Amino acid sequence: MQAIPYGVPLDAAANPWLALDHELRAEGRRAPSAPPVRAVVCVTVHVDGPAVEVGRKQFPSGGIHTAGRYAIRRGVPRHLEILARHAMPATFFACGYDVEHYPDTFRAILAAGHEIAAHGYLHEAWDLGEDEPALLEKTHSLIQQRLGVTPVGWCSPSGRKSHRTLPTLRRLGYRYDASEKDRDRPYLPAEGDDNFVMLPNNTVSLDDYPFYFTGHSLAAEACDNWIEEFEALRQAEGYIHLTVHPKAAGGSGTPARAAAMDRFLAYVGAQPDVHCMTLDALARHCLARPDAWRTA
Repeated sequence: MQAIPYGVPLDAAANPWLALDHELRAEGRRAPSAPPVRAVVCVTVHVDGPAVEVGRKQFPSGGIHTAGRYAIRRGVPRHLEILARHAMPATFFACGYDVEHYPDTFRAILAAGHEIAAHGYLHEAWDLGEDEPALLEKTHSLIQQRLGVTPVGWCSPSGRKSHRTLPTLRRLGYRYDASEKDRDRPYLPAEGDDNFVMLPNNTVSLDDYPFYFTGHSLAAEACDNWIEEFEALRQAEGYIHLTVHPKAAGGSGTPARAAAMDRFLAYVGAQPDVHCMTLDALARHCLARPDAWRTA
C-alpha cells in the first residue's frame, strides 16, 4: 500500500502520549526496550442488537429485520474471539433493550475483560425531547441491575444531543461522551469541568457502517482504508478510535467482514509504538491531567 504523508509529523517533544508512556513503564506494562507510545488505539464495538429493529417497529417480524439478532447470536462471539486472540481490550456500547433481553451476551463481554458503556435504550434515532433524561437513566439502571457494573461512558446512538444530555450524564456520574466529531484528539468541554472528557469518534472513515451499508464496499477496501487512516493519524494526533458493529447488513459481524477487522487489528498490534486501551482507561488518563487536554 502506498504511504500517504499527513502534513508534518509532530516532533518527539510534542507527543501527547509521553505521560501515558511513562505511566505504563512505571506500572511495568510496557517493556523498557519498547519505543515511546506514539499512538493510542481504542476499539469500540456498537452491539446494536434487536434494540435497533424494535425502535423502528420492525422486530420481531423476521426476514431482513434480523441483522441485530445476528449480532447477539454470531457477531459478538466472533468479535470476542478476535479481540482475545489479539489480547486487545475494547469498549462495547450497549442499548438498554439488548441488556434487558440478552444479558448473557453482555456478561460474556464483561467476563472477557472489556468495558460496557451506554448507547441509548432503543438506539433512538429521533428527537427525545423531555423524555431524554428518563431514557438515559433507564439504560444506566438496566446495566447496573442486570450486569452489576456502572457505566461511565456514553455514545449517542444517532449522533443527536440536546441541552439535557450532558447535565444528565454528569448527574449519573459519567466520565466521557464519545459522540462528538469536532476534533482529532480527546478534549475537556469548554465549561471547565475537570471530571468529564470528550472522546471524539470518526463515523465516516473509521466506522464500518458507512463502508458496508452506504458505500457497499468490499471488506478488503474497508481494511485498507482503516490502515491508511491509522497511519495518517499515527504521524500526527495519534488518536485512533475505530467503530465496528457485530451485526449483519451494515456491520462487521459476518465472516469476511470480521476477518477484515481481524487483519486491521493484527496490523495495529504489530506496531511497537501503539498502545490499545478502553475508552474508560483513556478517559481516566486524560482526567488525571486536565491541563494537557483542555486545549487539545
